[in-house]
Amino acid sequence: TPEERLRRKNEFDGNLVLGVGRFNRQTGRDKHLAGVNAGRREQFADPTTGLLRAEISRPRVCPLCGADSPRQLFVKEGFPHNRCTECGMNYVAPVLREERLHSHYLGEDSYTRVLMNEVQMEMDRKKFNYGLELIESLTPQEGRLLDVGCGPGVFLEVARDRGWQVEGLEFNAWCVERVRRLGIPVFDSPLEKAELSPGAYRCITLWTVLEHIVEPRAFLESIRRLLAPDGVVLILVPNFDSLAIRVLHEKAVTFSGDSHVNHFSPATLTRLLESSGFAVAD
Repeated sequence: TPEERLRRKNEFDGNLVLGVGRFNRQTGRDKHLAGVNAGRREQFADPTTGLLRAEISRPRVCPLCGADSPRQLFVKEGFPHNRCTECGMNYVAPVLREERLHSHYLGEDSYTRVLMNEVQMEMDRKKFNYGLELIESLTPQEGRLLDVGCGPGVFLEVARDRGWQVEGLEFNAWCVERVRRLGIPVFDSPLEKAELSPGAYRCITLWTVLEHIVEPRAFLESIRRLLAPDGVVLILVPNFDSLAIRVLHEKAVTFSGDSHVNHFSPATLTRLLESSGFAVAD
């Protein structure tokens, strides 16, 4: 029932279970955010304009409809956050150049430490089991599963314990090393450069990945080619229509233009998926 699903989801929301301040302290999020925010504006913004420096940026159109008619909502740490006047999609433009963005993810270790915190891992295991139950209600679990942006591999451990043949894709060096120590195959390059077999996977998961992808439609089309005909994709993204974002506005931590370049509502995510050839489950 909807009530039961809500109860289950609340069990792995650390902000609800422990309270925001306590959850941030116990998982190390407070230190991570303090480190990330220190000097961020100076790192990315031109001091004369307050906008992203031209030499590290590139232009971008609406990732949902392709229009170039943004209405600026606000600027944060130099990154303009916009709403498309044609389709209502919320997105960051301009964005960091690809080489700058790739080097940022390659060496990042601050948030990885948060993910490996025991309190965070307990919440995540509950979340991952919930997600796998949804997946297994739609497709048999005997088969290959690919987790794109697998991080340190906690989800892959949970899925393997449930009988899946798991593989990961990740290019953070520390995370790749940990996943390999678990004995799990992991590809350490971006999706478009990884040598993956078309139609090979019964399930592909994107846990808080799609909000980072500058060209999400092309990315999803690549994902679809890798799926078996009866395959399933599970996607989790921050919800632009959430109460937290309505209350906090640009102060919400999800508005980090160096990494979160798409801000989906349920409606815009559904439209993107359907236009990329997916049927969206209820």
